[in-house]
Amino acid sequence: MDFTSLAHHGCNIRRFYEAQDRYFDMLNGPTYMNLVSHFWVRAHVYNRQAAKLEEHGNVLIDPTLEGKTREEMGLEPFTCTDIRSSIMGIPVFISERVISWLIRRAFEGRFLSGLVNNKTSPWNEVVNRTMFNSTKKGKYCDLSMEHKLLLKIQNENLLPKGGGGDQPSLDDRVFMHFFMTSEKANVPKYISRHMIKTLRERKTIKRSWIPYGRLISEILHQGGILSALSETKIFTNKQLDTVTGKIINGSTLRHMKLIRKEDYKKLEIDLKESNPISNLMEDFPPICMQDPLDVRVNFILKHYETTGETIRMEDVPETMYGGALPVASRKKRKLTKEEYLSEAEDDKEASEPQKKKTKKAKVAPQVEATGSDVPSIQEEVQDLDPVRF
Repeated sequence: MDFTSLAHHGCNIRRFYEAQDRYFDMLNGPTYMNLVSHFWVRAHVYNRQAAKLEEHGNVLIDPTLEGKTREEMGLEPFTCTDIRSSIMGIPVFISERVISWLIRRAFEGRFLSGLVNNKTSPWNEVVNRTMFNSTKKGKYCDLSMEHKLLLKIQNENLLPKGGGGDQPSLDDRVFMHFFMTSEKANVPKYISRHMIKTLRERKTIKRSWIPYGRLISEILHQGGILSALSETKIFTNKQLDTVTGKIINGSTLRHMKLIRKEDYKKLEIDLKESNPISNLMEDFPPICMQDPLDVRVNFILKHYETTGETIRMEDVPETMYGGALPVASRKKRKLTKEEYLSEAEDDKEASEPQKKKTKKAKVAPQVEATGSDVPSIQEEVQDLDPVRF
């Protein structure tokens, strides 16, 4: 969220989110798409009903536990509904309190859910006055520039919808009303309940979209998952599919046609996409699969002699890490059969000459330089099977 750029282009909305600064600052970091996906496919809602089933299962195994408390059964006390999953065998729990701590937002404020979305609800008149300055519900085109952007931010950042043109429910409009009127809302609770709702939709309507990728990534980071990966020294940004999100700024207003194209001006102080060098591989050896085989083998041997650490050949990254992270995109164009076969053929043709050239370069210069019949290290490793090694 580049509030400065938005204000420069006549849309000063920072005042609506003064209590959410920490949340929007957090969004500027990287998202580890593969880790988030692994978390999501194992995720389930752990509520009081699930806790009762857990207790019942323990009683079936050991009937003597009948009538005993959870603590006496060796179980943790049930405190709240949360989302539970695991990464690399490490349990990860996401609750309202965890979200509250992460975004530095007090767990307090108004929370309304399950409102009947019909014309008889008294909340309809309230939100219509706030959004359209009328007792009747207006259309999207009737919203002001600020209110249109507030709706976009809510649909993409606070209560993400994952695309689609569905109309906001009364619950969503009331949540937006709280921001427009500067009334304190229980944002951590809203986020937690929306995450649980989306998780349940995955099972009921077979929806594969994942919300709050950046929030989940930060929870995994704070929970020590990234530290554990850092110690292995074998994961790259490419393997984790690390991306950064798009920025909402003055350019967004232009694309939404809220300002004219000629009125948009790119500023020197505009936020830029995250560009961190991978903190997962801070001390990873500076080699990759693009290096010649003898270079990789010799480096691995010397690394083992000096540190005692073994690097597997298959764990060497394809390319050197670092540089700009790709910007996340919801829609990826599928290749046609002809395009896929064409790209595969081009890759094959491009790789074969390179292999021949590399192999020739290993032998000739060494013979000329030494003039000896004793084989060099480079010559010996030509027949070395990297998989067996």
